[in-house]
Amino acid sequence: MLEYFGIHKNKIMRNLACMLLLILFISCAEDRTSVPDHFKEVDQVIWVVKDLEMVISNWRNLGFKNIIDLDTLIAKVNSDGSSIPLKIAKANLGGANITWIPPLELNSLFGRFQSDYGDGAMSLVHRFKDKQSLSMEIDRLSRLGVDLLEEVTVTSPEGELYYIFMDTQDPGKYILAYTYGEADSRYFSTLNSDNLHHMRINQYAFAIRKEESVSTFWASVGQPEFQINYPELGNMHYYGEPTDHELIQGWQRHGTVAYEWCIPVKPPIVYDDHIRTHGEGIHHLAFTIDNMDEVLEDYESKGYVNSMGGTWGEKDRPGSGRYEYINLEGAGGVTMELLWNFK
Repeated sequence: MLEYFGIHKNKIMRNLACMLLLILFISCAEDRTSVPDHFKEVDQVIWVVKDLEMVISNWRNLGFKNIIDLDTLIAKVNSDGSSIPLKIAKANLGGANITWIPPLELNSLFGRFQSDYGDGAMSLVHRFKDKQSLSMEIDRLSRLGVDLLEEVTVTSPEGELYYIFMDTQDPGKYILAYTYGEADSRYFSTLNSDNLHHMRINQYAFAIRKEESVSTFWASVGQPEFQINYPELGNMHYYGEPTDHELIQGWQRHGTVAYEWCIPVKPPIVYDDHIRTHGEGIHHLAFTIDNMDEVLEDYESKGYVNSMGGTWGEKDRPGSGRYEYINLEGAGGVTMELLWNFK
């Protein structure tokens, strides 16, 4: 009888352990699915530049040919009812949709951003299927204390382009934006991700001073809190000189492309350079590549500078890899990171 109760008790404990694991699994699954669907994909990056022709020329020289220049269009600004001219170009950089805007009107959201931060990516844009569902999202954010910053409607040959900007720069370090409608989709549908070195977008990355308040803010609107990592790096260099830079990484992996939040700890390091030059915000686009040396040789032969790099993991072992940065300060203010993983 005692043996029976012992066996029965063990069975109960095993069943209880299984139930607890199931509850934990369901809880984690619910946490992943609790991120609103619109945050899971970046529709496009709005990127403010001073010299559009120079930026287009540089990115074509880097091997990205899928670019269209829409020339000068008229935009209506909802806050004051004014109409302003905007030059706009669109590109597909290895799977990342880009809208470049050189502000022709300094007293505009785009002009003020450039005045405060210089050339750089201003917004990650998420798409809604229609105006009604977007209005519900704006109401949701309003209840959370996030205000509408500006609404801009651009008249283009393909139809109206709608951009809604939320007031998130200070707490979130970039301006969250939304769009809806078919015109933008039609433009981007003509641009594929093909490029010279077969690069594929891997990360949208940011440079910030401290992670706690930024992580808390984005979690408050529905994105996941940052997963903090302290990477162990090797063979580090900075503009050709050996260095031992250190950083903290904050990861958000809630969507089709990861977000990397880079916090400089020990300079010299390019994230600190960016913050001192432009302020905190979007720092680089990271691309997966197949042949690091081939890409670096091509870019350096064209005059582009390898600003920083290094390795992670045990060389030539699964999980190891190499990273290199290309300084593109003169090509729009957003750095390129090249990522190679050992296969």
